[in-house]
Amino acid sequence: MNYRYLVVETKDTPKAEDFLTSFELKQYKKFEVPKRAQEWLAGRYAAKKLASEFFTFPMTKMQVKNDRNGAPVLQVEGGNQLTVSISHRGDYAAAAISLTGDLIGIDLEEIEPRPKGWADEYFFKEEIAANTPVYLTELWAKKEAVLKLLQIGLTVPTKEIKIINGNIQFFGKTLDIWALKGSPKIAFETQTLGAYKLVIAYPTVI
Repeated sequence: MNYRYLVVETKDTPKAEDFLTSFELKQYKKFEVPKRAQEWLAGRYAAKKLASEFFTFPMTKMQVKNDRNGAPVLQVEGGNQLTVSISHRGDYAAAAISLTGDLIGIDLEEIEPRPKGWADEYFFKEEIAANTPVYLTELWAKKEAVLKLLQIGLTVPTKEIKIINGNIQFFGKTLDIWALKGSPKIAFETQTLGAYKLVIAYPTVI
């Protein structure tokens, strides 16, 4: 396996002051909705706890910043950095780190019914093999994980990606970005965590 990931329970997140840098604390205090603040905090904790497997620095010496597309990068003193992928939703937060490069994407979604027409808006008809909350949630998580792997997130339409039986096709701007990344073949790992779906997108060839 060319990546590592970690899932933490949101309720187990330490106090912000125990592991955030002063820069991150300022970000944290800008949240006006407590639930969103706690989820964001849990995501940072998952990333730093996972990075502790690679660095001996304390968590307060690690800092997660976002690039211009919003992709997170974990920095430590001395200039070292790791490209990480972070996701958080409700009861859980997760982070993943590639061991072979900077391509990795992780997404965590709650399994829930979607509004009528939601699937038609975000998916191709041929992608919708089942119209169940479990299937549609996993499909959405796969698309978002791929976009995170490409380090563009939801800055492009989800219909620039088509996923059928694990095979991925790219269109438009996303096709260009995938080519610039070396046209990697992308595979998925999926897990069910109670009422949540976890998906990791990772390259099998770079």
